[in-house]
Amino acid sequence: MALIPLDRQLLQRCFAHEPGAWNDFVDRYLGLVYHVIHFTAHLRSVVLTPEDVEDLAAEVLLQIVANDYAVLRSFRGNSSLAAYLTVIARRICVHELARRHAHRDAQPKTDT
Repeated sequence: MALIPLDRQLLQRCFAHEPGAWNDFVDRYLGLVYHVIHFTAHLRSVVLTPEDVEDLAAEVLLQIVANDYAVLRSFRGNSSLAAYLTVIARRICVHELARRHAHRDAQPKTDT
């Protein structure tokens, strides 16, 4: 499914930095981001705390707004915005989970 008019308008509002546009974007897609995080963690057998989920969601949102919405500006509209954001959120989540795992493995083991 291609980009629907509602999402096209939402993107245009974000790119124009209209007041409230980013809040509308987050309201519309935060649930999708959370779903992707939970599903990706489940597929990788990673147990996440609520704080981990919040951190990952924040990282996804930060990367979406980085460089004046560069990730969103790369969107060509050949699919739904939700499908595109699912791929973006999954890539970020996989990268962050791998980074955290590598960081945890690099920490010296302590005997308790």
